[in-house]
Amino acid sequence: MTPLAPSASSPRPAARRRWLLVAGGLALAAVLGIGFWGYMQPGMMLNWETVAAFCGF
Repeated sequence: MTPLAPSASSPRPAARRRWLLVAGGLALAAVLGIGFWGYMQPGMMLNWETVAAFCGF
């Protein structure tokens, strides 16, 4: 029995997934960074009751 040769399209989904993970990580870092910056501004303090209500809690 011969080993299965990788198909020509197998590297493409892996590369696409890698780029999606990188883009998702950058988006998460941006959102967290903006949130942290906003939390540090006196006029932009988060109202946690509103955030919880927005999330359905």
